[in-house]
Amino acid sequence: MNKAQKKFMAGATIIVLAISYLIFTGVQASGSYYYTVSEVQSMGPKAKGIFLRLEGSVLPGTIANDAANLKLRFQIVDESKKSMPVEYKGTAPDMFQDETKVVVEGHLKDDGTFLASKLLTSCPSRYDAAKEMKEAS
Repeated sequence: MNKAQKKFMAGATIIVLAISYLIFTGVQASGSYYYTVSEVQSMGPKAKGIFLRLEGSVLPGTIANDAANLKLRFQIVDESKKSMPVEYKGTAPDMFQDETKVVVEGHLKDDGTFLASKLLTSCPSRYDAAKEMKEAS
């Protein structure tokens, strides 16, 4: 192998390794498990201080929005009707309202409140379109 071929092989190897790393980290990040309120509460003290993704619905009548300080407080409830208070600092998504399905990422505080660093809502238009298709049939 001459010098040019060695350089080409070294470059190709670096590119393949970089792409492999990006694929691996992308799959690992998107494969995170969503916990329910019941699951987090059953974990007890082990749930405190670790990164969690929590999924559920916004409990109606619990939204307290302090727009001046960008603080949002609400409760999230799962299918078993267990609820947990959530605090989020930032701008609320446009679709955020009572009974909206949400995913919050963050950690559990000592007092049992979930401190969210990220708040995501599901897109209801996708579900409304599916419901309209069923009604039209």
